[in-house]
Amino acid sequence: MYAVGLLILGIVLYRVISTATPDDLKDYIIKNEKISRAYKNLQDDFKMYKIDIENTNRSFALGDSLYVHNLYYLESAENLQMTIRGKNNRIEQMVEYYSSLSDAPFKFYIKVTTDTGSGDDETGETTEENGENTDNSGQDYIILETVDEKTSGKDTDRYRYFVLSFDGVKINYAKTKVELYLFMNNTSREEAAFSEDNYIARFTLFDINTPKTKVQAKKFILE
Repeated sequence: MYAVGLLILGIVLYRVISTATPDDLKDYIIKNEKISRAYKNLQDDFKMYKIDIENTNRSFALGDSLYVHNLYYLESAENLQMTIRGKNNRIEQMVEYYSSLSDAPFKFYIKVTTDTGSGDDETGETTEENGENTDNSGQDYIILETVDEKTSGKDTDRYRYFVLSFDGVKINYAKTKVELYLFMNNTSREEAAFSEDNYIARFTLFDINTPKTKVQAKKFILE
């Protein structure tokens, strides 16, 4: 019994250690001029939230091969950031299958959809104005690419980490849904272009039911 207990404890400890965020990514935010300027102007009034999807099944995709954590919304800078943890052996399989780029295997987009409450479901048409799309279901949405990315981890490690930064994210906490889409970054074909049909994985990052917690921005060294 003691041996079984020690074995189980060892397995749990190994899993906790092996899946822990690398030290260089703890409390890490990719800074840019917009974030630094907003923080410099607002200081303690800078609003920043941690969005909690880590304890829901929405944080996983492709089985447990991809995992979203450290999801932060920098409201005062209209910036959304997160870390994607991917199993290296699964990433290598996808890179080989899709003939993708091994150093930057994925192309990332978010879709930010806001319910305008002015829908007309009869036509189903979609119009575009100033980069935003409006359909007759009463929803406005915008597709955003990353403005910056950081990759951590070697090919020989168990996991690889992708830190993503998106600018221009406006969330109405009662009306907005944010989804992350992953595509293979393939230069010879068009799989990397945004499409509702060709994505490899999709996560719901935020909706009205997602909890969030206000955090102290000063610990992230945003200047």
